[in-house]
Amino acid sequence: MKSVTKTNPTAKKASYHSIHSLQEQTIDEMFESFNNTYMAHTSFYRKYRSQTFDTVIGQTHIIQTLKNAIEHNRLSHAYIFSGPRGTGKTSTARILAKTLNCTTAKTPDTCHEGCVCKRIERGQCMDIIEMDAASNTGVDHIRVLNDQVNYTPVECSYKLYIIDEAHMLSTGAFNALLKTVEEPPAQTMFILATTEPHKIPATIHSRCQHLQFQKISIPDIMQQLSTICAAESIEISETGRRIIAQNADGCMRDAISLLDQMYAFKGTTISDEDIIFILGAANIDALCGIITALSNGETEALFNQLTEILDSGTNPHHMVQELVALYQKVVHLHVSPDAPTELDPNRQHQLKAIADRRTAPQHFRILESIAKLESELRFFPNPRVLITTRLLGVCHALEAPDGTPTPEVPSQPKTRSQAPSQLNPTKSQAPPQTPP
Repeated sequence: MKSVTKTNPTAKKASYHSIHSLQEQTIDEMFESFNNTYMAHTSFYRKYRSQTFDTVIGQTHIIQTLKNAIEHNRLSHAYIFSGPRGTGKTSTARILAKTLNCTTAKTPDTCHEGCVCKRIERGQCMDIIEMDAASNTGVDHIRVLNDQVNYTPVECSYKLYIIDEAHMLSTGAFNALLKTVEEPPAQTMFILATTEPHKIPATIHSRCQHLQFQKISIPDIMQQLSTICAAESIEISETGRRIIAQNADGCMRDAISLLDQMYAFKGTTISDEDIIFILGAANIDALCGIITALSNGETEALFNQLTEILDSGTNPHHMVQELVALYQKVVHLHVSPDAPTELDPNRQHQLKAIADRRTAPQHFRILESIAKLESELRFFPNPRVLITTRLLGVCHALEAPDGTPTPEVPSQPKTRSQAPSQLNPTKSQAPPQTPP
C-alpha cells in the first residue's frame, strides 16, 4: 500500500500567504530585497558612482557642453568619449541616457524618481544597449546591431548604444558601423567610449563629436575620498588620502578601489603606515631623505638611506617611479618657486630647500639620471644593485668641484679595433727593444 502524506493546513496557509505577498511586491522592491540579502557589500566604486551631471568630478567642460546641448536641443547623433581609465566616460554616458529619457525632470539633471531612471541605473532598460567592444569585435556583432537599430524605442524616448572600448573593434566592424553612425534612425544616439581614440578610424571621427576626458586632479580625488569616508565612518588622515590619490594617477576608480581595499584590510581606522604597507610604496620621508643626500653629495648617507628603504621590502620599481615624480617637484620649485603645487606646506618647504642647493643644470642631470634608471630596471636582473650603483655614481659626481657627472661606462665590450693602446701600440710609442 502506498503511504499517504498528510498536508499541514497551517503550513499550507502560510505558504499561500507568502506567495501572495511576493505577487504584491513590485519588481523594484524584490530587487532591493535580493540585494540586501545576497549582496550585503557593494564595491565603493559602484556604490558611489556618479548618478547626475553635478556629481561628475573633474570634467566641467564636458558636463557644461552636454547641458547646453540638451537645453538648446543641439545634441549630436554620435559622440566619442575618450580619456584615461576611471575618469567617468561610461558614467557620463549613462547619465546622458537618463537625462534624455526621464519623464519627470524639468532640468538636465535627472530626478531619481522615474522608473526608467532606476532601470537605466541598474542596466535593465532594453532601450539603453551597452556593448563591450573588447569581446564583440567582429563584423557579425555589428550586423546584428544594424538590424536592431531600426526598431523604435519601447520604453524610452531615445535609444542609446554605448560601445565601450570602441577602439577594439576590427576594421570590418568599423566599416559596417560607418553608415549607421552617419545616418542613424530618429531618436537614436551612439556613444563610443575609448581610452585610445587614435585607433578609431578617421571616417568614424568625422561623423562624431569628440569629447576628451582628462585626468582628475589630486585635490578632487582627495575631496571625493573624504566624502566616502564620512559616509562610511572611516577614519583616515589627510596624508593618507593624499598617498592614495597620488597612487591613483588621476583615476577616480583606482583611488576608490584602493580605499575599499584598505577598508577590507583595517576596517574603519586606517593609518598612514597601513596604506604604505598595502601599496608597497616607499615612505615619503625616506624618499625625501634619499633626495636630500643625493643633492648634498653625501655618499654615505645616501647608501644608508637606500639600504634601509630596500630592506623594508619596498618595491624597487615603485620606489624609482616615486623618486622621479618627487624630483620633478624639486625641479618645478627651482624653475618656478612661486607656482602653486599639490604639496602640503611643510613638504613644499623641505623640497624648496633641496631645490635651492643646486643649479638648474645640476637638477636636470639628476632628474635625467633617475629617469634613465627607471627604464634600465626593466631589463636588469638585480634591481637593488643597479639602483645603488647608479645613484651612488650620481652622488659621487656631485661631490666634484664643478658638479659634472662622471662619464658612463660603456655597456658593450670594446671590439678588437677599440682595444687598449697596450695591445695595439701607435707610432708615437717606442717599439720594444730586443735583448742583445
